[in-house]
Amino acid sequence: MEITILGIAWVFYFFVHSFLASTTAKALIQRKSPFLFTYYRLLYNLIALGGLIPLLIQSILTPDAYLFTGSLALGSAITVIGLVFLFLAFQAFDGAEFLGIKAEGKPELVQTGMYGFVRHPLYFATIILILGLFLLIPTQKMGLVLLISYVYLMVGYRLEERKLVAVFGEEYTTYKKRVKALIPYLY
Repeated sequence: MEITILGIAWVFYFFVHSFLASTTAKALIQRKSPFLFTYYRLLYNLIALGGLIPLLIQSILTPDAYLFTGSLALGSAITVIGLVFLFLAFQAFDGAEFLGIKAEGKPELVQTGMYGFVRHPLYFATIILILGLFLLIPTQKMGLVLLISYVYLMVGYRLEERKLVAVFGEEYTTYKKRVKALIPYLY
């Protein structure tokens, strides 16, 4: 029963995360509360982090049945690689703007750094990071996190692609033809 509730909580988290990132939600908040919209990015990040941390704690730290014997060396190495890729992906952004501390400027299509190899490097890094955590802690709960996260990433990147085409048009369409979506040179 506990794993079912955890699975539902992860699905709900990803649904809220995607909804709040949507242009529909942003437009609604901007229309209903311009003052609140000024802090939208900051609030979005606080909600995302506030939801993610308890779910990770529940998924990682609570006792659970192991599916197989984990690998400390392999799991740690892959987790660290995922964290390095996350760090590299964030290099393309103004940190204060990304966090919502500073007003967002005019959107520009980043095609350098990690974005020269994969269109969604944050998702790519997340794929690696979650795999590393699962190999480090191969429990039923972490298997569920891996499965739900991967399904979400497959859906989420497609939703983001629609927004990016709407914002950048032909420039993004050309970029899509040149750079793979989630896994450099493969997919």
